[in-house]
Amino acid sequence: MSIIVTDQGFVSAGSESDAAAACSEAEVLILPSDSNPREVDFDGAALVRVEFPSFSDGRGFTIARELRQRGFTGHLRASGHVIADQYSMARRSGF
Repeated sequence: MSIIVTDQGFVSAGSESDAAAACSEAEVLILPSDSNPREVDFDGAALVRVEFPSFSDGRGFTIARELRQRGFTGHLRASGHVIADQYSMARRSGF
């Protein structure tokens, strides 16, 4: 089971407290860590899930920051190996 970390605490992925749970598959965009955020077409996406293949791979933070700077206002979700020490960086980059 996946756990979502929010500013209010922890929730189970897919629970009613998970705001992105209502997104259809068509509204979810999954980006690997080697994606070029400047080339991503996020039109119609309500949720972008950025993959973190290891906790030492910080490219997902750059992707999140770029998407926010380009105007993405939907939900951003870090997926994979993210550790608690990275929470403040995740918040600063737009997650």
